[in-house]
Amino acid sequence: MEYRRREIRFEADQPVTVSNLEHRGVPLQGRLENFSANGIRLILYRKLDPGTMVKVEWGNTMLLGEIIYCNAEGSEFTVGLELEDALYGTDSLVALAETWAETAR
Repeated sequence: MEYRRREIRFEADQPVTVSNLEHRGVPLQGRLENFSANGIRLILYRKLDPGTMVKVEWGNTMLLGEIIYCNAEGSEFTVGLELEDALYGTDSLVALAETWAETAR
């Protein structure tokens, strides 16, 4: 039987920062390996348990989602993330917030 995904996956090799939203600590550095409309695949250097809610920062984008799998592959972990929400153009939002804060003073 041939497995078919619901969405097209796009290959990537971009650095990401991953923050565990349940246990605040030092964010993890990793790589975005591929993405679709509903999920992403990451390569991390530390394990995150399935069910963990995380924030992924990638360039000008912030993604929120739940870890659905985490598989050891040598010294790395392949992580699947089901997306819950995405925010694009975060640098524009930061500039807008700074302008608003200045105006409010």
